[in-house]
Amino acid sequence: MINRYSSIARGIHWFTALAILALAILGFWMTQRAGANLWDDLTNTLYGWHKLIGFTVLLVTILRFCLKLNSKTPPYPNSISPYIVKVASVVHYLLYGLLLIVPLLGWAGVTAYPALITLGGYSLPAMPGIPKSELLAKQIFQIHGVLAMTLIAVALLHIAAAINHLIIKRDGIFQRMWFGRQK
Repeated sequence: MINRYSSIARGIHWFTALAILALAILGFWMTQRAGANLWDDLTNTLYGWHKLIGFTVLLVTILRFCLKLNSKTPPYPNSISPYIVKVASVVHYLLYGLLLIVPLLGWAGVTAYPALITLGGYSLPAMPGIPKSELLAKQIFQIHGVLAMTLIAVALLHIAAAINHLIIKRDGIFQRMWFGRQK
């Protein structure tokens, strides 16, 4: 029998994975259009979606931390070496940290700019303690971009490891986070 994460943890994991994919696509697309000085309704909509999804990822990540503090991670099978368990732990903590820091920086950047409007006239709340300054916003967005690329790289490493466990090793690690029926 495979020890699995709770259905809530699995749902949050896969929601976050899809949200990060959407944020990466939107991020590349909107910054490419902004770099080409294409400021129109489409560009504004892309930025609006990026801000809304990014803020949602921040809130979901906070929920995820709370759940993680109050639940136990399923144990790894005995066949997994302690070294691999340690590497997985480091990668997971790096992902959690980036899932918190990257959207916080995005929120700080849109507060400093200020550009808090997302979609349909809905505005994000301003981040407390962040002054209005376009120069500060540009600096924050540079760090946000570098860390977002780092998040994408770490997520790709995580995906490669998951595929390795699913297809090559077939050791049940992938099924801990997948839906489907318990065997």
